[in-house]
Amino acid sequence: MKPETVINLLRGLAVLGILLVLAPFFCFVIDEREMGVVMRFGKPAREKVEPGVYYKLPFVETVRRLPKTRQFWGDSRRFLLPDLPTRDDKKIELIPWAMWQIDDAETGPTTFVQRLRTIENAEERVAQICRSAIRDVITQYDLAELVRSTNRTLTLSGDQQLLDDELAEVGESQAEQMLVELEEKSESNSKEILAGRSKILDQIKIEAQRRLASKDDQEGIGRGIRLIDIGISQIAFVDSVRIKTFDRWIAERESISARNVNEGERLKAAIINETNAEVQSIEGKGQQKASETKGQADADVIKSYAEAMNEVGEFYTFVRTLEAYEKAITKDSSLILTTDSEFFGLLKKLEPLKK
Repeated sequence: MKPETVINLLRGLAVLGILLVLAPFFCFVIDEREMGVVMRFGKPAREKVEPGVYYKLPFVETVRRLPKTRQFWGDSRRFLLPDLPTRDDKKIELIPWAMWQIDDAETGPTTFVQRLRTIENAEERVAQICRSAIRDVITQYDLAELVRSTNRTLTLSGDQQLLDDELAEVGESQAEQMLVELEEKSESNSKEILAGRSKILDQIKIEAQRRLASKDDQEGIGRGIRLIDIGISQIAFVDSVRIKTFDRWIAERESISARNVNEGERLKAAIINETNAEVQSIEGKGQQKASETKGQADADVIKSYAEAMNEVGEFYTFVRTLEAYEKAITKDSSLILTTDSEFFGLLKKLEPLKK
């Protein structure tokens, strides 16, 4: 290889190396998950929302990179909204959530940088607007409207699939607490649901979007972002109401339990009385049958004696007379009787022994 060629190659490599070193000062890359705002002396000059390689003036312009993806806020206890009154004076607490995104439409990123500057500021603005919208809308509806979407009667022993559908957006423990209260208040089940949870959430979303896009001095700072969706992950009574609710629930269940126990005791007594009556009836019938059997047996014995007496009556009389003689006449006995006395009738019938 000629020396000139080697020198040219080295020069080319040197130039390439210098360009690679200086490239970050002259250009920047935007990928598909982000967008950029070119800042000139700290002020937005232009924006790039499509992925690609773009140029900038070194030392004069800088690039602010903004996420193009959707951002999520809320859905944890630290975002809890306490002491929210419903139209029917129920104190509840809830955990909201929201999904938002920097608007990639024309001047969207530039407006974001001018008005909000950082993601943290934007999230705080979203939180303020969502909280105020939720609070203002919820106070217009009864508790039953917030946890139900249909007019079908809900009970704890009802269809599980219906409960899952009706309470998909509240936690299990909170849903059960709500159902306890709704079950205790019969009017909650009979009251017609005019809006329902889904429509209320839609109304909250529309109200929050309106406030976020408002151009007045108070809420116009929210421009440059758009609200995609908003919801409620958990609904619960405040502690004081929850304690009273469960105390009332326990009292009602204890009352039901007492009624069931009393009913059981009543049925027990009725069964025992019926059993005793049946036992007495059986014993009475048995005694009657035994008496009849004994009477029949005695009658049979008497009849047998009578028949025996008819058959061997003279012999029986003879034996009994001899027994009477034996007891009445001893060696020291002295009797004075007439010859026609019945007592010696047997002796008179005796004939002398013939020789």
